[in-house]
Amino acid sequence: MSKGNSVPKKRLKDLLPTPEKVLESRTLKLFAPQLSDPRLWHFNRHSLNKAVYIGVLSAFFPLPGQMLLALIGALIFRANVPMALGLTWITNPLTTLPVFYTGYYIGAKILDLPMISLRTIGRMISDLSLWIISNGANPFITYKGTVSLTAFCLGLTILAIITSIVCGLGFKTIWRYKAVTSWQKRQLSSSNKPPKL
Repeated sequence: MSKGNSVPKKRLKDLLPTPEKVLESRTLKLFAPQLSDPRLWHFNRHSLNKAVYIGVLSAFFPLPGQMLLALIGALIFRANVPMALGLTWITNPLTTLPVFYTGYYIGAKILDLPMISLRTIGRMISDLSLWIISNGANPFITYKGTVSLTAFCLGLTILAIITSIVCGLGFKTIWRYKAVTSWQKRQLSSSNKPPKL
């Protein structure tokens, strides 16, 4: 690995979880034998770029299990595990409502279905969370006829694929730019040094 790549690499290492932090999760600990592969922790451009595609794509999975999906993707494609897991947090309590609303909007437009309100989607997310973690009402029954699950899934899938591609290409571009500018600075610095006598 050239020094040119060390600038973005160092910043990413500071931001992403360590292997020890990843294995604190009871679910992810089940994969400890598979996670012993050092390629899954490499901070090189190829490993990280694959992780961007996987992590962003997994972030749009509408149920809990996004991190597990990202981990499985990272294991299959030998991508950087911390990066893939970290990017699943694109969808979080602050962003879930607008992401799901946009996904439903895309699906409804494609299928020529009426749009539902932001409030309905908010209630759906809340009910889905309660249904999964406790014994709340099943939202797939409660909202049947009001909400199109097909529109929701289609829209989210399209949004996930597009966002994943844009983020993956954006990451590759930024990494290359940082590496090139870092190399140019070093070249300029070494050419300005006085010659040794």
